Amino acid sequence: MTLKNRFLEAVSSGELGEVDDFGVVVSLKEFKSYFKDVKTDYINSFLPAAVIETGQHSTTHTKYLFRVRKGVYRVHPDALEEHRIEGYTTHMPLSELNNKVEEPFIRYLNYSY
Repeated sequence: MTLKNRFLEAVSSGELGEVDDFGVVVSLKEFKSYFKDVKTDYINSFLPAAVIETGQHSTTHTKYLFRVRKGVYRVHPDALEEHRIEGYTTHMPLSELNNKVEEPFIRYLNYSY
């Protein structure tokens, strides 16, 4: 799982960040403490690198945070919604289908009482 997915999952589940009137706010200090297993300097640049450019309001694959002030970031609500939707399977590929659910039902229909 990517750090982005881990981050959005932690925010979505309420384990990371604080909810205010405008969404979820995460500080760099909180982020570093939560992801202490990440040992590289990437931990310091992750949030700043995900900031949406000034004047823009929509998210992209790599830009989904607003900088509130130094070391404090707001997660774009669309990023959280997109992450939530991606967590659910909307269709099952044919390769995943099998008859295991149907077989017991068919046997049940063949029983006589």
